[in-house]
Amino acid sequence: MARLAQRSKVFKKIVHKLFFEGDDIQVLPRNETITLNARIDPPNTSILPSQVLMEMISKSKYIFKMDFCICRVSSNCKDYPHELGCLFLGKGAKRISRKVGRLISKEEAIKHVEECEKAGLVHIIGRNKIDTVWLNTGPKEELLSICNCCPCCCLWKMIPELPEELAKSITPMSGVKLEFIKENCIGCGSCLKKCFIKAIKIKNGKAQIDNRLCRCCGRCAMECENNAIRILADPDAIEQALGRVEPLVDVKAE
Repeated sequence: MARLAQRSKVFKKIVHKLFFEGDDIQVLPRNETITLNARIDPPNTSILPSQVLMEMISKSKYIFKMDFCICRVSSNCKDYPHELGCLFLGKGAKRISRKVGRLISKEEAIKHVEECEKAGLVHIIGRNKIDTVWLNTGPKEELLSICNCCPCCCLWKMIPELPEELAKSITPMSGVKLEFIKENCIGCGSCLKKCFIKAIKIKNGKAQIDNRLCRCCGRCAMECENNAIRILADPDAIEQALGRVEPLVDVKAE
């Protein structure tokens, strides 16, 4: 589907209308990759992207956990757990078939997020119309998706293949950016192997990162042993991210 959308303007419009219209999705960096982008007081204050998930989970009336990750199952992933599926928040979560999962408590949801983090997965949160379509949950404004993605199978492997107009709804977390320190890079290629959107190339013995493509997931920063890559976060990054997420879906709705 993604490749066809690249080749046909008509098909791209159809795909956008059916599956991507109104989407707003943020990729949250791994907690351990974050470096504050300014000196703040008190100095021990930290930015944890997972706080965005915890805040939305704490507010949600309904939380549904899938029993499996459809992306990893579809790709027969060999490196990451199949059973760590998506979370869905909001009124639309009530309409998801019990054949694929169940409604859970806030405490269970937080435990699930922690298990995903231990497994090395990256969280993606936002309004994703394609989920409302395949899960048949009703209006896109009633379902908030939290995906827990691995680098090999993320979002059905389709992001690198999507036209820019469609892929632009999937963005870095608000308030964060990637910093590349070229002089520290030895061109080993470890970062390249973990980039799920093909934003990194090795040229002339150094990594080259396309900031236009990069979603700041932090996987490359975790792999780099030479401190050549950092994810910088503004002191108010959590507030910025929540400011984008909260208007998308009324997770408190009955």
